[in-house]
Amino acid sequence: MRHLKWGLLLCALLMSSCSWFSKKTGQEPMELESFKETANLKEVWSTGVGDGQGIGLTQLTPAIDADKIYTVDHEGIVTALNRQNGKKLWSKNVSKGLTGISGQVVHFFKEKDLNNDVTGGISYADGLLYIGNYAGEVIALSATNGKEVWRKQVKGEISSVPQSNGQVVAVQTMNGKLFVLDAKSGADMWFFENPPPLLTLRGSAAPVVMDTAIYAGFANGRLMAFNPSNGLILWEQRMALPKGRSELDRMVDIHASPLLKDGILYVGTYQGRIAAVARGTGGNVWGIDGSTSEILAASDDKLFVSLSDGKVVAYSLTSGEQVWQNEKLLRRRLSGPQVFGDYVAVVDFEGYMHVLKQSTGELAARDRVDRNGARAPMLTDGKTLYVYGNGGSLMAFTANAKK
Repeated sequence: MRHLKWGLLLCALLMSSCSWFSKKTGQEPMELESFKETANLKEVWSTGVGDGQGIGLTQLTPAIDADKIYTVDHEGIVTALNRQNGKKLWSKNVSKGLTGISGQVVHFFKEKDLNNDVTGGISYADGLLYIGNYAGEVIALSATNGKEVWRKQVKGEISSVPQSNGQVVAVQTMNGKLFVLDAKSGADMWFFENPPPLLTLRGSAAPVVMDTAIYAGFANGRLMAFNPSNGLILWEQRMALPKGRSELDRMVDIHASPLLKDGILYVGTYQGRIAAVARGTGGNVWGIDGSTSEILAASDDKLFVSLSDGKVVAYSLTSGEQVWQNEKLLRRRLSGPQVFGDYVAVVDFEGYMHVLKQSTGELAARDRVDRNGARAPMLTDGKTLYVYGNGGSLMAFTANAKK
């Protein structure tokens, strides 16, 4: 079934991409136009951290803890860096394949064995790093030196970042399961199964893990809250209902992790809605029609969304009212937005990073960060933006208004 889902989605993607090289139909990515830049975009540092995302659709998001930032590439190379200057602190290979002198995995077959590939990104909590792979292993490492603490097998490919509050680790798999493990030992605690529809987007949302609740979004559009210790369902909400006759039309995945801010969960669904719900009860705060498969970002008063058609939109956090909309990047397959300083950034399929003013949505700067693109969600500490290119470079940027 998993191969059927992947095959159908791949065919759809291939058919859409073929149109870009044929006669123009009006559905091509919008051509980039020149504009007067009003911001100075500065690359603070750039460091190679492995082989990047690989050829799949992985989104191997880095993780930040204090003055350190951690990355993992698709071959299992974990790297710790100084967040201020990009200097490497240590590097480890978590793949279980045969290794040579260099520590790189040796493959004896022409066709690469995917079982060792990392597909679930990396996260940090309470001194440990957590990683998930294609084979369904959750791996815990010491954040101090990368030493493996434990490794646990779950039933299903891990396609999102394992998340922890220091007590438990929660991870979602492609087959619609949510597994919760003890954070210190990897011991099983509980799991929940929510069978996915016939056709889904590649990947799954990372859960949000708090001390009092675990919030998880599923491919059928359900958002649920669980008791972390025993899996008791606290509440559930249908964020979007399937519409249309075909399986493609009926896809309503919650593909990106919900965003928690000031007691409110902000959630986007594919071909469904952008919505805000109360953390404690799941009650609706506001909701509007919209389609996205990318992460959301927020400032003090705005929610930023990259819609599936390439529009970048800012909504009021409190009411959902549209504040501004930028339509100059239509059909350019944008990443999720991220805020830094007075700006919000997105990266398109050609690797161009577009920097917009938070206040108006006007384009302020542009730079090509990686010709292979940058699928992983960008990170920020508020002032500095961290971008992990598909080709394996981690970059830090700042932006300031031109004088």
